[in-house]
Amino acid sequence: MLNTNLKLAFRNIFKNRLYTAINMVGLGVASAFCILVYLYVKNERSFDDFHKDGKRLFRLEVSDNVTANTTPKTGFFSFMMKEAEEDNQLVTPPILAPDLKKNLPEVENAVRLYGMGSQVVHVGNQNFKENEDNLTYADADFFEVFNFPLISGNPSSVLSERNKVVISERFAKKCFGKTDAVGEVFSLPNMDSTLYTVAGVAKNFPANSSFQFDMVIPLESEPEYKQRLTEGLNTSNMEVMLKLKEGVDVAKFKSKLLKFSHQYYSEVNKAVQVQNPGSRLRETSLLIRPFSDAHYNQSGGWGHFTNLKNIYQLVTLTIIILLIACLNYILLTLTSAVSRSQDVGIRKTIGADRMQIIFKYYTETQLLAFIAVVIGLLIAITYLPFFGRLTGSELSLSYFSFTDIAIMLFVLAIAFGLLAGVYPAMAMSGLKPLNIMRGFSSYRINPVLSKSLVVLQFTICVVLVISALAMNKQMRYVNETNMGFDKEQVLLLQNPYGWNDGQKADALKDQIYHFAETEPSIQASTGTSFSFGMHSRSNFIINGEKTMVQLLNIDYSYFDFNKIPIVAGRNFSRYITTDSTRYIIPDPEKRHQGSSARHNIVVNETLYKMLGKPNLGETNSAMGGTIIGVCKDYHTDDLTKKIEPAYHTINDGRIYFYWLKIKAGQSIPKTMDKVKANWDKATGNLPFEYSFLDDDVAKSYEVLSPLDDHRYNILRAGNYHSLSGPVWPVRLNYY
Repeated sequence: MLNTNLKLAFRNIFKNRLYTAINMVGLGVASAFCILVYLYVKNERSFDDFHKDGKRLFRLEVSDNVTANTTPKTGFFSFMMKEAEEDNQLVTPPILAPDLKKNLPEVENAVRLYGMGSQVVHVGNQNFKENEDNLTYADADFFEVFNFPLISGNPSSVLSERNKVVISERFAKKCFGKTDAVGEVFSLPNMDSTLYTVAGVAKNFPANSSFQFDMVIPLESEPEYKQRLTEGLNTSNMEVMLKLKEGVDVAKFKSKLLKFSHQYYSEVNKAVQVQNPGSRLRETSLLIRPFSDAHYNQSGGWGHFTNLKNIYQLVTLTIIILLIACLNYILLTLTSAVSRSQDVGIRKTIGADRMQIIFKYYTETQLLAFIAVVIGLLIAITYLPFFGRLTGSELSLSYFSFTDIAIMLFVLAIAFGLLAGVYPAMAMSGLKPLNIMRGFSSYRINPVLSKSLVVLQFTICVVLVISALAMNKQMRYVNETNMGFDKEQVLLLQNPYGWNDGQKADALKDQIYHFAETEPSIQASTGTSFSFGMHSRSNFIINGEKTMVQLLNIDYSYFDFNKIPIVAGRNFSRYITTDSTRYIIPDPEKRHQGSSARHNIVVNETLYKMLGKPNLGETNSAMGGTIIGVCKDYHTDDLTKKIEPAYHTINDGRIYFYWLKIKAGQSIPKTMDKVKANWDKATGNLPFEYSFLDDDVAKSYEVLSPLDDHRYNILRAGNYHSLSGPVWPVRLNYY
């Protein structure tokens, strides 16, 4: 019977070409979208789950009321987002990992990572620029804990010697032109004059890894490593990954770790409470999160973030599209019942039972569904690169096994067949043969049912159209709203020198500023330590609570360059030496706090109101600096985020971005050629990295891969959280 039904199904499919084409387009497009979303979701779920001992790997996090997300969430998906929206600190003191191994026997290993920031790599007579996510310092057992295969080198010893490094295949080919690069030598001129020797080459880290390192250097090679160890709990700048011993009860270990953290930070907590009586500060706590789930959490500084909210929304949209496609098919099938009713009547007259007729029509639908899914797969393959760019994911069919794809396609086809085929088949099989044959009358759809299906279908479509219009209006708002600064035709050049290359950086700054003054196509210039969405934050105690405040290091011309008005007090002046001088606040005028400004500062309106609108020109005990002015609020992040409290300081030694304003009406390509020529002359042909400010703002609104506003300020650019005051003693051997 199946063979006969298949023959009849093929015959009807080719006979009714228009009907078939309409159904194929609807089901095929819906299938393509389902396939693309499936590949995206499966790829995101696969992140960091390929390590051999993955169930024993955990990310260490620090929680207090600065970073812990205490705002109750509401909404349809709120019950799924609790852990994802915890915003904890990922960087810890360098001494913490060894102390955990010493005091907690459940810890088999603790690996520290310390990002190196953007670096120039010098090989022979060539210079290569590597971005901040690709280079890291790590403990010697990094390749023992994590399963990143080595092409050459022993995982247990490849990082055991100072200045011996492991590089990726990609890096080896880029810098040395070959993968067999063991023994090759290079330097990082921005760091120091040390020569590094390649001791091992690793396979390129998988695309579904949160770590994408092209270079791993032993932590002991970090120039200030020993100094950082002596700073106790004063400095937090290293991520820590824990590997627990086999058979450890994770729930019990979490409780033990929490108790340990309260004792470990007890001296700091006591000092803060004593010097800030009446404050509502919580104790610092250490938490762990499964390593394979870490990418679902929004805490800043992590290599990859999977936004669960976006996944839920995509899955919901997929279900809606699936439903629309099935409703289309059902309505078309019921409409075509007018021409198929005679066939049903004849079959019933000659003795066919209802199940045979149901199976006959369901077979036709299921065959259509399988063909539509194949068409959908072809469409999905065609648009996979575009979808990957849209979602910010590196998607390829080669990442998935044939079995996974085959099962997915089969399940999708069966789902289409059941949703779209069962009801029409049952409706057709329920026709009365006597009524059909008498007078050759035709079958008529139940008006109530047809109206209900049409209303449902149009309701879904109207909701989607309204949503699209709302999103369009939001994007227009985003593009047209004044963000508080001038972002048009602003070119940002990234300083290629490190903090230790002060003389070269100063020479480059003078050259760029001189070029901006003499080049007719350049209107103005300034310099900062930050760019849009990439800035530092420090902890302060304001109104009895720890508060994260943005720290923005700027040049004297910054406010004028960006047309940001000073609403109270004054702007920085190069003629007032105290504006650029770091000073020590007398003890009577300060109190212990997360950080101290130790400069004359200009605050934004948000921070000024938070501080209670204090007198200007006086040392502010909460900020640990003198507030000389208040600037109008402006956005340092995209419009989806509230304006945060922020303060500005003059610090010429921390210029990391040079801002050039190109005059209106000037040729951008010609101006860029001039800027590039000046850059090559000033830097000796160092890599030229730039962006336009309006592009940076636009990129921050990418829906599925938003600009990580914490990435730059916590780890990758070398910034760290600090505690002012003396180095707090660390209490060991609690257990």
